[in-house]
Amino acid sequence: MREQDLIIRLKNDDRRAFDMIYELYAPRLMSSCLSYIHIVEDMEEIIQDIFISLWKNRHTLQNTQTLSPFLYGALRNKILYYFRKKLNSPIYEQFLDIRDEIHPTDNHAPVEYEEFRRIVLDEINNLPRSQREAILLSKFHGLSNKEIAENMNLNIQTVKNALSTGLKTLRQRLSRYPDIFPLMPLLLCSAHIHTIIN
Repeated sequence: MREQDLIIRLKNDDRRAFDMIYELYAPRLMSSCLSYIHIVEDMEEIIQDIFISLWKNRHTLQNTQTLSPFLYGALRNKILYYFRKKLNSPIYEQFLDIRDEIHPTDNHAPVEYEEFRRIVLDEINNLPRSQREAILLSKFHGLSNKEIAENMNLNIQTVKNALSTGLKTLRQRLSRYPDIFPLMPLLLCSAHIHTIIN
């Protein structure tokens, strides 16, 4: 049966059509979900919630050709909510957007958020002390160069040099990771980098 016919029947409260749609899409959604979430119980709960939402919204479905935009849009929102809840990370959505631009197909295993976070923190911690502290105070705590200079008992120019050199070194080190380096823009805002370390 064509998907268009299943959608029409679904809008007319046909439970058999709903079951057939589930059989058609659930394995695909699970496969996509497993790329991000590796706890089977959590993944199954997300898929279940998506199809509950589909049933509740069956009468207001606008697209009568395919349910793909509705279902995959719902999946994306559920995954984002899952990671906000689990990781308390408001940058995850931007991480996902940038990562998907880098790897728009499934031919390359995408970098996981926790791997991204671990590598960034390791490289920051491996910087010389003055550079590390200047970056932490600037990017993590949002201090001005003047405030950093007072905090570290340095002059402002020394702080500027430490920040410039530290960020340059960080970029160079992260460039060794082809999947990580394009995500560097997430590190350049204090609000973003603060959530990475927390």
